[in-house]
Formats: sequence, C-alpha cells, structure tokens
Amino acid sequence: MKKIKIGQQAYEFVSDYRNDPKLWQGLDKLGQAIFGFSLENWYQSGYWGEQYIPYSLLDNGELIANVSASTMEFLLDDQKLSAIQIGTVMTAETHRGRGLSRFLTEHLVGEWKEKTDFIFLFANPTVLDFYPKFNFEKMDEYQHFKLLNGKQKTAEDIRKLNMDDSNDVELLVRAIRTAVPIARLSVLQNEALIMFYCLSFMKNDVYHLPNKQAVVIASFDGDTLYLNDVFSPEAVALEEIIDSMAHRAIRKLVLGFSPKDDSGFEKCLLVPDDTLFVFKEQAANFRQWQLRFPVLSHA
Repeated sequence: MKKIKIGQQAYEFVSDYRNDPKLWQGLDKLGQAIFGFSLENWYQSGYWGEQYIPYSLLDNGELIANVSASTMEFLLDDQKLSAIQIGTVMTAETHRGRGLSRFLTEHLVGEWKEKTDFIFLFANPTVLDFYPKFNFEKMDEYQHFKLLNGKQKTAEDIRKLNMDDSNDVELLVRAIRTAVPIARLSVLQNEALIMFYCLSFMKNDVYHLPNKQAVVIASFDGDTLYLNDVFSPEAVALEEIIDSMAHRAIRKLVLGFSPKDDSGFEKCLLVPDDTLFVFKEQAANFRQWQLRFPVLSHA
C-alpha cells in the first residue's frame, strides 16, 4: 500500500490484491453500489486469477475508486496479440470530480503501454468524452447477421446447463479449455471472464449440444437468436449450430463475434450499448479489419 496525494487529499494506492479478503470485499462493495452486481460468486469459485489486476484508491481504509486491467491474448487469424483491457472503472459518488479515475487510468496506461500490443476498453455513453483525454480513439465495430427462412432443422439434443450444478459447470469449463476458436478475432485462455458471465448475467444462456460435442452461449429475444460463442474441441460448422439452436419461429441470427468464414452472412455497422476505444498509437490496424470484439471479451 502506497500513500499518494491527489489535489489536497491523501489516499492509499493499492493494486493486485486478490489474496487480500478485506480489499477484494471493498472492491465488491463498491461494484455493487455502482453497477449493481457482485463479484462474490466469481471470486469464491476461484476464477479471479492473475489476469485481473485492480488498481484502487482508499480513503481512511475504505475503497473508493478503481480502474482494472485484464491481461488478454487475442488470436487474429493466425497472429497472436497481447492486450490489456481497461474495465471496472468506478468512483464512489461522494468522491467524484477529484481526478481519481484520471490518476488511476494514467497510472495503468503508463505501466502497460510498452508491454503489450494494444490497450482497449468499452465505454458507456456517459463517458465518451473522457477517454480521448488519455489518447484513446473511438473505433467502429461490425456485426454479422443472417435472415432465416424458418426451415431450420432444429435438433432435439439440446440441454440447457444449470450453472448452479457443479457437474454442468465442470462441463462448461472443460469445453472452454479445449475449444477450437470459431471467431476471426478470438480470445485465448479466457476462462475467467467467460465464467463471470455464465455465473451471472448469462447463467440461463448456456446450452449443451452433445451430438456435436459443443457448448453454446446464446439468448433469444422474440424472433431473434443471439449466438455469442461456441465451444467445441473440434472445428464446427456454424450452419449446423444455427440449425440446432434456431427453432422455426426464429427469423434472424445475430453473431456476438466475427466468424472465420463469413460467407452467407451480412455485415453492418454495430450500434452498441458500449463504445470501443483503442489506444491511438495502436488503433490503425483495427480500423481496416472491420471486426467485432467478441461479446464475451468485454470486461
């Protein structure tokens, strides 16, 4: 723990404290207050590993601001790229307007910009003017979709996995660890982040297709199927997964990633709930590829 001064106020600065129960409970408490969700189940299940590094400020022992780095490795076609994703940016309401997020963001970027191929983040609409101050550039993403004709050959071997059942959780983890990437831009060794989603927001969106040895993360909204990822130890044909998942009332399929083979798909500019920013010095290449960062890569 290090004493620092921001303006006229003294704070304690801490980072990488996953083995300190008091500090991670403080992070969880702040996350619940700001975002309305808890990291408790994820932490207790052992998924907070070395890849997730929080940088936090404390005031009189209370954790009041945080910016986190998630170390990631992407596979773009056959090229491996190291990355840092900035996330869990939050400041207690009573401490806003004091430059705390600025201090933490500048510290994180300074530490990592020479150590990784690119730094990126997803920003909500209220802070789109904040990140350009740190040399981040807004990037467009592109969404692949397909209109269906209702003639899908829906399989009968689909089972929704129960994320409260340890056997089903083990099945999912095993599928993630042995999966062959199906996306043109995919994240390697992304188990911790995927499990965060599947133990919380997407716990009802996990399906097993035993005949195809695949686990699928997908959701339904009216006549639209959102296919977020597929985990299989062998290369699978997306058309077969779509036929299995899309019952005959489904008229549109939307992918949460950019497929390796996009033949038969249409592509459009994505209008996201959160906006992608990439560190400006590293942004040029991403613009030409017209990709979508996988939904399950958002920290």
